[in-house]
Amino acid sequence: MKIAIASAGAPVRYRTAATRARTRTFRRAAVVGAMVVAAALSSTLPAGAVPASGDAFPKANSRTGLPDGWNPGPESYGVGEHKNVEIPMADGVVLRADVRYPTDASGAPAPGPFPIVLTQTAYGKDSEGFLRLLSYDGIGPLLQNALPSVIDVAKQITDAAGYGDYFVKRGYISVVVDIRGTGSSGGQWSILQPQEREDSKRVVNWAAALPDSTGEIGLWGLSYLGMSELLTAGVMEPGSPIKALFPLMPGNHMFQDLLDHDGFLNISFLAAILEVPVTALPQIDPILGLYQQPDKMLSVFVDHLISHFRDSGTWPSVINALLDGDKLYNSPYWESRAIDNVVENIARNDIPTYLIGGQYDLLQDGTPRTFAGLQNAYAGRSHNGPMPADAQSSGRYQMLTGPWFHIQPGSQRTTNDVDMHAIELAWFDRWLKNDHNGIDETKTPLHAIDVNGNVIESATYPVREAPAKRLYLAGGGQLSADKPADAAGSDRLDFTPINAGTVCNASFSRNFAGVYQLLTTLIGVDDPCAQFPAEPNVPPVLVNPVYTTDAFTESTVLAGPIGATLYAVSNKPASAFNVTVQDIAPDGTVTALTDGQLAGNYRALDEDRTWRTPDGSVQGAFHPGSRESMLPVVPGEVTEYNIKVRPAFHVFEPGHRLQITVGTGDFPTHILNPKDYPALLGSTYDLERNNSAASYLTLPLAPASQLRH
Repeated sequence: MKIAIASAGAPVRYRTAATRARTRTFRRAAVVGAMVVAAALSSTLPAGAVPASGDAFPKANSRTGLPDGWNPGPESYGVGEHKNVEIPMADGVVLRADVRYPTDASGAPAPGPFPIVLTQTAYGKDSEGFLRLLSYDGIGPLLQNALPSVIDVAKQITDAAGYGDYFVKRGYISVVVDIRGTGSSGGQWSILQPQEREDSKRVVNWAAALPDSTGEIGLWGLSYLGMSELLTAGVMEPGSPIKALFPLMPGNHMFQDLLDHDGFLNISFLAAILEVPVTALPQIDPILGLYQQPDKMLSVFVDHLISHFRDSGTWPSVINALLDGDKLYNSPYWESRAIDNVVENIARNDIPTYLIGGQYDLLQDGTPRTFAGLQNAYAGRSHNGPMPADAQSSGRYQMLTGPWFHIQPGSQRTTNDVDMHAIELAWFDRWLKNDHNGIDETKTPLHAIDVNGNVIESATYPVREAPAKRLYLAGGGQLSADKPADAAGSDRLDFTPINAGTVCNASFSRNFAGVYQLLTTLIGVDDPCAQFPAEPNVPPVLVNPVYTTDAFTESTVLAGPIGATLYAVSNKPASAFNVTVQDIAPDGTVTALTDGQLAGNYRALDEDRTWRTPDGSVQGAFHPGSRESMLPVVPGEVTEYNIKVRPAFHVFEPGHRLQITVGTGDFPTHILNPKDYPALLGSTYDLERNNSAASYLTLPLAPASQLRH
């Protein structure tokens, strides 16, 4: 594996060096109070600073991900705008777009032609315009020195909403379109509905014909915007105007990644999006965008209001799921909204794609799966499996992942920020302006940054330099490379509906879409809850089995997806498991790394989508999640459960240990199917750790020396 980092030089995306110096002054004081509050909320786990890394790996900086010698071009143009350009759809519904274009010194449109960067948003282009006045324009520059952290957060949210002036000033036309039923566009919205793809085809062809354009389009956007662009590219015909993609935090399978974590309903995520993005913004945005045209404003407002009450609307869907309706299970409804089902067409159409993921993102498993799927499909392999260890990779499909929350890609928790704007510009310059700047000329298209800024690169995902190995649950709370030899051995686990019992832990922080991190950034500190595992032990009230490795004697890297294969006996016709992974420092400091959940009746495997190692171990479980795939839990019977533990990239320093905790839930981040609680209450599980039923982890763990060459 090549470990590389470019020299410093490009501007930081969110927090400038000067801003960082200012915020550190009061950060030290603020963090003390924040950590005290967090520790009280989080239980009795020891808390402390994130452990410092040694010198084994080079560190990320603002130029990480950029080609050597390449720098962003200067701001050569001004910005003009056409507001609310109407785009009629086939059924008569009108979508509206804002087109921002380069201007010359006089303010007139600059002579083109220019390529296009296109964003399709569900959160309202006029919300982005309002935010732009609070961040990059308007009062933003006036308050940057007085309230640097506040303005930085405003910029982060503006970027997430589709801010494109960075590119316009460097010779691009920026188009932001409100998708059907959102923003200033008419019609009714349903999450990632197939109708959006039909609309997108018309939008793409319309944008390609804009005056002064080259007709070539790059799609980009974060979260829903990134999902939308991948689904759009996935339904296009060969030779379409789309020439490059830059999706940030897009995931792979919305049902699996966001809503239902193998039988655990993601309440934290729903709490993050239901009130404002899904309910309030669709009603506010028509007022922001169409207040000068009251007749159109009223029509769009009513359209959006109707959306909330359709069977496919978000609130009815949530109620349906809570009542054990069809929306609680995977089905053609959800499969029609899955990125996983279009990656082959993206690769077949040879559309270069640069993915951005986050290890503190709630889509931390899905985005790497999409990367592997694109690489596999481009090479003619099935997109469903892991990349083979000996696979040849292409620089046309890349992924950069780091210790970032959902709305803040590139904003480092403990190290220098990464210039995400510059990476995106380099990518689009390469494919839309034919600038052979070197960004695609890499043999290691997977780039990962851990929480301490260590940069790891590989040609494959899973990382071939860190082949998965088994660590067995052993007596005395040990994790051992040796399979148990004893004929008997087990540990008792009691179900509790509370379990985590706090909203201050890594799982809630991540699944709450990084809202905590946004709020704490306002006062110049990082989210103090993000380091706490969601499985505290509070004897005698709550005692979960804990298993720990010996201390590492050299720097050791955890790199990618993790499987937990548990053999357990339940005394009731139901079961539930939550596995957390953490780093234990020599002084006892606990740092949460990742976790995974599984309700017992969801344990069936989709073998076509499940990732196995050469010895047959499950490293990346994929549970169908359909109503038809549910399996009964038979009391008193040894049952195999394969838990998908979301991936992590982390360097364990010498003296540190890897620890897992096995619990029965992750409340209040997740809840189980309400109808299952009567069977779950009073249930206990014997976790087997003997020679006939040896529970184990399958994880990519290797000495750092094995990854540096």
